[in-house]
Amino acid sequence: MIIVLLLGILLVSVLWEGYFRYWWSREIVVKLWFDTDAVYAGQETKLYEMIENRKTMPVPVLEVGFHTRKELVFVDVENTNVSDFCYKRDVFSVLGWQKITRILPVRCTKRGKYVASDADIMTHTLLYRKRYTKDISTEAVLYVYPKMTDVSEIMTVCESLLGTLQCAKQLYEDPFAFRSIRDYTMNDPMKSINWKASARTGSLMVNTFDSVRSQKAMIFLDVEDRGILRYESLVEESIALAATLFRKLSRQGTDVGFVYNGNSGQANRQIMLPENNRGKLIAFERMLAEYDQEEGAEAFEQLLQHLFEKVFVERPLTGDTLCLFITKNLNDALFEQIRTWAGEQQTLIVVPVYSGEKTAGHNANIKSKDNVQVLIKEVERA
Repeated sequence: MIIVLLLGILLVSVLWEGYFRYWWSREIVVKLWFDTDAVYAGQETKLYEMIENRKTMPVPVLEVGFHTRKELVFVDVENTNVSDFCYKRDVFSVLGWQKITRILPVRCTKRGKYVASDADIMTHTLLYRKRYTKDISTEAVLYVYPKMTDVSEIMTVCESLLGTLQCAKQLYEDPFAFRSIRDYTMNDPMKSINWKASARTGSLMVNTFDSVRSQKAMIFLDVEDRGILRYESLVEESIALAATLFRKLSRQGTDVGFVYNGNSGQANRQIMLPENNRGKLIAFERMLAEYDQEEGAEAFEQLLQHLFEKVFVERPLTGDTLCLFITKNLNDALFEQIRTWAGEQQTLIVVPVYSGEKTAGHNANIKSKDNVQVLIKEVERA
């Protein structure tokens, strides 16, 4: 009798194990998504993890795992392992037809494109004798834009240079911005005469219009990290400076263009010329979020030569465009090349350096000359 009972238990156990192995992962759905698709570096957001069992059979122990870049820091470090990546595993007990959603607060410490993917689920049989796993297809994408940094000193210089451009250039009238009617003078063109008003008054009268002023800026960003020693934090600061200046100038109504040497090869260069395009800011911020320093960078001098000898010959920068260069690699040769290529354009060179350190940017030969100004931006070492 005992043998029969044991055989019965063994048979039920084998049947259950076969049934469980076949059905446990069926109709199990795992989804990951972020609370928003983009944030700025230093901000927090939420990652949602949803597990749904769309069948009657429960899964008493269900482990769900996924990984992402380690710069995405989970506020709750429980069940988290950080090495080259950040691996997150959570354990659930899922009943039949049950859906569970967990909210995981995350802190975005660094610019980049983050993908939470490669999810897998794992369970155990009774008494943990065997383990079963299955890969799940799901993906959550988050863009972390460059951080906002202090550019108050730079903006003061930019506004001064833009003001100089406005005073220096000849103002022109907007034909759609009518202001008033006045008496005709010998310097007025015939096309400006208002014939109806002249007929009413008996003397020649002309239309006058408000003047319009355009403000433009072109940002040139150098992300090349040359030399034996690497200064990743200075490159990141350069990116943050360019991004913050682009945002602030755009919001002030300035037409802003941008180019950087983060794409190797002429075919991959992305050049944004100054234009009034509100949607360009999103494309700009995503481009910087996707840039990975490990991909390397083109020589800044090579990029500038291509721009000023080819691109700007076909599509020249207007005389009212402020040229803004951001580079940690400024030296005598690069400074003279920028002076030559910029010509008569109002030019500002921003050189990020570590606080208290002497660099080529402090060279006595490199200082503001004529229409070219140099500004040293000291930053704290990360």
